[in-house]
Amino acid sequence: MQIVFVKLFSVNQIRAWDKYTIESGSITSAQLMERAAMACSKWISSHYPADTSFMIISGKGNNGGDGLAISRMLKEKFSDVSTYVIEDGPPTSDFDVNFDRLIKVSEIYAILEKEDLPAIANCVVIDAIFGTGLSKKPAKLYKDLIRHINANAHDIISIDMPSGLYADKATDHALAINATTTLSFQTFKLAFLIPDNATFCGKVVILDIGLSEKYAQENQSEYEMVDLRMIQDIYRKRNDFSNKGDFGYACLVAGSYGMMGAAVLSSLACLRSGVGKISSLIPSCGYEILQSVVPEAMCTTSGTQIVKNIKDFQKYDVIGIGPGIGRHV
Repeated sequence: MQIVFVKLFSVNQIRAWDKYTIESGSITSAQLMERAAMACSKWISSHYPADTSFMIISGKGNNGGDGLAISRMLKEKFSDVSTYVIEDGPPTSDFDVNFDRLIKVSEIYAILEKEDLPAIANCVVIDAIFGTGLSKKPAKLYKDLIRHINANAHDIISIDMPSGLYADKATDHALAINATTTLSFQTFKLAFLIPDNATFCGKVVILDIGLSEKYAQENQSEYEMVDLRMIQDIYRKRNDFSNKGDFGYACLVAGSYGMMGAAVLSSLACLRSGVGKISSLIPSCGYEILQSVVPEAMCTTSGTQIVKNIKDFQKYDVIGIGPGIGRHV
């Protein structure tokens, strides 16, 4: 049985993943960007009515290139699509490719200073300013722009990541786009799973852009998360003649005086997860509590107020230790 995890790659690993996909798949980086933009534009087109107005605001990096490509594609289905580019620093080559494509079919407005910030009213703003490329707090014109968008836009779609957030760590400032939706690619970024970032990310949608499966399989990541595919892999349907012994025997070492609630909740959770049998090893002070609330659990006691003399665990298939034991064991 193969267990499937979602790997949370770092920004550097994702760049290497892009590069590997390009080199092994015989495509160009511009073609991969086109793929990403197509996935975003399809999602947007399927979630907004035809009379929606869009304003794309792009930086001059690859995230900005995504934004320009999305703008070009949206113009095929929506009549009101405007595009703004922050004129700061040199562009990437893929940004230039998409700038040249878009300028043939649409005007592109430059943001040179604070006075150039566009009026935002009754439109969906698409944020393609930084993506994963930010490593410091936004300053100067970027600071003004992010504040302007947050203050005036009611619906914001961020491409890859809300501009202003760090991808690989907690963000040490509050100056980031407050996205309604974040359209990201292939896998979650660590930033999406940090509680402090929830107000910035909104609803996170992961879009498949065909990055190499081989790279993902062969490279390790510092963090992994469980997803529906993993649950489906380990789920075993029970037939009418199943026996509880067919579904594993778990032992849970839990609880202490004043913290038996943790033992109760974790025992219930263990049973809910699908284990066939559970034996909860607890101090004797919690015996009546656990047996009354979780009668399905077998109960073994050791110690009076804390668990002591933990014995052989050989008969169990899996062991959990910790809920409510404090620092005593």
